[in-house]
Amino acid sequence: MNQIMTFNDFIAEIAEGNLIIYVKSRYEGMYTAEEFDEEANNYMEGDFEIHLHYLIETWKNAIDEAFNDDFRIDYEYKGTYNELYDYYLETPCPEFEDSWLDDIFERKILDTNVCLK
Repeated sequence: MNQIMTFNDFIAEIAEGNLIIYVKSRYEGMYTAEEFDEEANNYMEGDFEIHLHYLIETWKNAIDEAFNDDFRIDYEYKGTYNELYDYYLETPCPEFEDSWLDDIFERKILDTNVCLK
């Protein structure tokens, strides 16, 4: 992976990979291969982007909260995937948390409608 990307893109790529792995492992075995492909297509066209955005923003918020005002992570820092991974390891960034996926699929926090009056 020699393509140059930003640290923000790196976070999005990690979050997307974790989301795809979670969805595949959650639904494999529940459907025939054809049904699974149809469900996966429906998910990709529907809630995938919303879920991915939630994961990216949640992780970035956790990163921002981990640092004090003296240091801010540079989300526009550029490098290859490996360089950005090293950048990530060199900072005290919190890891991606699987509990955020549970928030989406088990606790269904994004399914709750809130009405403000």
